[in-house]
Amino acid sequence: MRVLLTGASGYLGQHLLGELVAEGHEVTALVRASARLGPFAQHPQVRPRVGDLARDDDVVDAIAGQEGCVHAALVWGDPGDDLELRDVVAAAKLFAAAGRAGVGRCVLVSSTAVHRPFTASMGEDDCLATADLYGATKAAGELFLRAACAAHGMDGVAIRPGPIVGPPAFAGGSFRSDRRIEQLVEDALARRPLAVPPEDGRQFSDVRAVSRAVSRALVVAAPHPTYLCVDRDPVTWGEVAEIALAAASSTRRLVAAPAGPAASLPRFRADRVEALLGGPIPAREALKLHVAHMVACARR
Repeated sequence: MRVLLTGASGYLGQHLLGELVAEGHEVTALVRASARLGPFAQHPQVRPRVGDLARDDDVVDAIAGQEGCVHAALVWGDPGDDLELRDVVAAAKLFAAAGRAGVGRCVLVSSTAVHRPFTASMGEDDCLATADLYGATKAAGELFLRAACAAHGMDGVAIRPGPIVGPPAFAGGSFRSDRRIEQLVEDALARRPLAVPPEDGRQFSDVRAVSRAVSRALVVAAPHPTYLCVDRDPVTWGEVAEIALAAASSTRRLVAAPAGPAASLPRFRADRVEALLGGPIPAREALKLHVAHMVACARR
C-alpha cells in the first residue's frame, strides 16, 4: 500500500516508519528535514517529502496518489501562538485532503487523554470528555476524521495509546518521555527522595505495540473506529519509581506523597486492541528499556 506518514521523524513516527516498511508498504514521509529520518532516509520503500503540515500545498502534493494515511504528527507553535488550534486545523485539512484525493483509509494516533478525567472503567464507546488542551486537541482531531470520512466515503480509525514507552527506533533516534517518568529518573539520579502518589498509576503503551496496532488498523477488514492501545495491567507510579531507582543504582527510598481523596485506579479496557493484535500487549519490559535509555543518556 502507498501510505503517507506524518510525524515520521518523531519518537513514535520512527517506530511507525520501521513497522510500515517491514509490512511491505511504500511510505511517503512528510518531514521538515529528511536527515531526521536516520537510516530510513535511504530506505528503498521510503520517499522523504520535505514539507510542512501547516502549508496547504505541501499537504495536497504529499497526499496525491496515496492509498492510506497515518497521522502521527503534532503541530505545535510558540507559547501563546494558539498552538492547540494549529494542530486541529492541520489535522482537519489533512483528512479533508485525503478524502478528496481518494485515500481509502486514514489512521489517527490519538490519545487516552480524550477520556479525562479518568474513571475506574473506560472503553472506546464512552463519550469524548477531556480536561486539558492536549486531550481537547486529540478529541477534535478524531471528530474531524469522522467528518471527513462521512463526507468522502473514507474509512477512519483512531488509535488511543497511553503514555508511550520503549527505546528509540534506532541508535540516535528521536525519544520522548512522559514528564512524570522524567522527574522520577531525575530524582533517582540526583539521589533525591522519590515522592509518588499512593495507589496511583497508569496503563502504559509499548511503542512497538502501538506501531503494530497502527499498521494493522491500516489494512484489517472492517476495523473498529477506535482502539484503546494500552497494556491491560496498570503499573503504579511506585513501581515506576522502583524501576528508576534500580536503573540508576540508587539506594534512596520512596516517599509517599500526601494522599488525596480515595479513588480507584483508572482502568482502560484493552480487549479490542488485543483482538486486533492477537493477544495482550504488555508494556512493563518496554518501560524498563525506556528508563534505562534515559539513565544512559543522562550519564553520557
